[in-house]
Amino acid sequence: VTDAVTVAVATIAVIAVAAACNAVVAV
Repeated sequence: VTDAVTVAVATIAVIAVAAACNAVVAV
């Protein structure tokens, strides 16, 4: 069962991973 909290956590996690990848590429 998906709820607002699960969606929010998943979204934040995806954004964090994307930001980390961008940081690695920038270096």
